[in-house]
Amino acid sequence: MTTPSDERSGHRAEIVQEGQGATSVRPSGPLSDPEFVAGLRPIPAGPVDRHNGLPAHDIDGVTPQGSALEIRLDGFDQLLLLAFLHTECDGCDEFWRGFADGSGLMLPDAVSVIIVTKGPESVDASAVIGVAAGVRRYSVVMSDAAWANYRVLGYPFFILVDPSLRAIVGETVGFGWSDVTSMIRSIRD
Repeated sequence: MTTPSDERSGHRAEIVQEGQGATSVRPSGPLSDPEFVAGLRPIPAGPVDRHNGLPAHDIDGVTPQGSALEIRLDGFDQLLLLAFLHTECDGCDEFWRGFADGSGLMLPDAVSVIIVTKGPESVDASAVIGVAAGVRRYSVVMSDAAWANYRVLGYPFFILVDPSLRAIVGETVGFGWSDVTSMIRSIRD
């Protein structure tokens, strides 16, 4: 039997019936999957080797309005910033506002941006519509698979992809815009 243990993260716990009526709770989210955990990596302190980076993946998902959306890496001719944001995240508010009101436009023009939220199975699409209401310049895609493929466990998290290499070339936790722009600068310099 499974039961939600953290509705915001979508992690679940499995209640296991043991001998003589005893029960225990085991997590059944991605951290309980040995293959997922084996692929986890530390947050880098600098740029990732562009030619030995982890593989980047196309993203299949839906728009907050429910239309299918495919993000194909071969459709980009410049670096791609993936902004993994959530609707119930105080740290994400600054980035949602920045993408909506233009204060996030301090990003270099030579970088494309895609905002990635959890999929509609994990987060209410109307909540995504609400926080993304003013975002016009960037696509918003809802995809649980993207979070798993890029092994993103928290938010706000930013991944810089070189589409020509199909590789991750940078990543950072976003405590503020300066973290994101510093990561991009370190890759471009």
